[in-house]
Amino acid sequence: MLKNHNHDLIQQLSEISDSAWRMEVYIKSAKGCKECTALWKKLKSDYESHVKLISNEIKRHVDQGKFN
Repeated sequence: MLKNHNHDLIQQLSEISDSAWRMEVYIKSAKGCKECTALWKKLKSDYESHVKLISNEIKRHVDQGKFN
């Protein structure tokens, strides 16, 4: 079983990754509304940066042998 904080990292990574993927659907749906398209693109970019942050933290835990 994973330690709670490692589980939290994996759980949040999954949630944010799903959201980033979903933004692509929203961008397509917003076709014709420049403001909404810009909003969804910005949110997607934000989510992608959060994915990197969490992924890096998971990697740090793994590299230090703390991922259990």
